[in-house]
Amino acid sequence: MAIWVHVRGWLEFHGQEAQAERVLGGEGWTFVRAVWSDVAFCVRDVRRGEENELLEQIREIAALPANEDGDHVSGLLHGFSEEDGPFEWHVRDGQVHIGPVPERYNYLWL
Repeated sequence: MAIWVHVRGWLEFHGQEAQAERVLGGEGWTFVRAVWSDVAFCVRDVRRGEENELLEQIREIAALPANEDGDHVSGLLHGFSEEDGPFEWHVRDGQVHIGPVPERYNYLWL
């Protein structure tokens, strides 16, 4: 039986959206143009182990150069592994920071 990992969240771009679309432009991503920035929403359900490929894509996007104002790609993704439980990916300052999900978000995975 397959173990599933569910990932939900968004990335916000400040001029990096064209490069991001080339990397992310696949299943599970929706790009939306906002007034001051562009956003990609993620809804992915992948088999255990495939979340690492998604994380590597997000790391590649996070590492894109900042815009002329110094703004990097930013975002927040919550995930839940049927095996390991909840996790959080913070995208900021050119990196992805991985950590536990605050208990207040447990209702998302019940």
